[in-house]
Amino acid sequence: MKNLLVYHFKTYLKSYKLLLPFLIYLIYLFAAYGIMPFSVVSSFSESAGVLFFIMAYVGFSYAELENPVTEQLILLRIKNDNLYYLSRLTLLLIIGFAMSLLGLLYPLILNVVNNDHLFTRSLQLADVAIGFFLHSLMAFLGAMTGSFFHPRIIKNRKIAVLLLFFVTVMGISKGALADYFPQTRLIAWVFPPVFDILASFTSQEFFAVPAMALPVTLTIAYGLVLMTGQIQLLKHSKF
Repeated sequence: MKNLLVYHFKTYLKSYKLLLPFLIYLIYLFAAYGIMPFSVVSSFSESAGVLFFIMAYVGFSYAELENPVTEQLILLRIKNDNLYYLSRLTLLLIIGFAMSLLGLLYPLILNVVNNDHLFTRSLQLADVAIGFFLHSLMAFLGAMTGSFFHPRIIKNRKIAVLLLFFVTVMGISKGALADYFPQTRLIAWVFPPVFDILASFTSQEFFAVPAMALPVTLTIAYGLVLMTGQIQLLKHSKF
């Protein structure tokens, strides 16, 4: 697994495609925390929502880099399809972990620089822990969503881009859409539960763990379904 992770990381790093999402997220953080003070819960929730889109792009762009010939050679050498595809997704999770750290460390450092005046109240350890968990959860969901639109799963890349855009936008807006068109609730479960988890923090001054339980469970389950589904589809699709 370690050698595979090193290989995947070098491949992605050499493509320079990781630089764009990193810069976009950094610019967002710089702009979002430009005027203070902020609500802890709403600012962390918004940052995590943005990270979902960033990681969806990361997952999609990494899948685009896959070289069919190289992939076949590696699979013949390691003779373990599950390990190979799991290592690809693990790399995305590591990138998501690093981006989550960035999304949390930036406001924490800025808060220290501003003598604890960045937020409307003092930060607590629970805020930091739950904030990091929320960012990591959204990063996981975004990465699994983006990587699912793999070239071997959806061969038409223009359609894949449009579908990814549609799915990610619906994931965060399906709740608002359902208020205007209640019929859409019947198919809302198909889209990533981004709205479900972020809505549990609406107008909250503190993170309410009980309110998070169901949305978090749905998010983890949705991400795991995408992960296992992607691996199975790639194993059975021909090169």
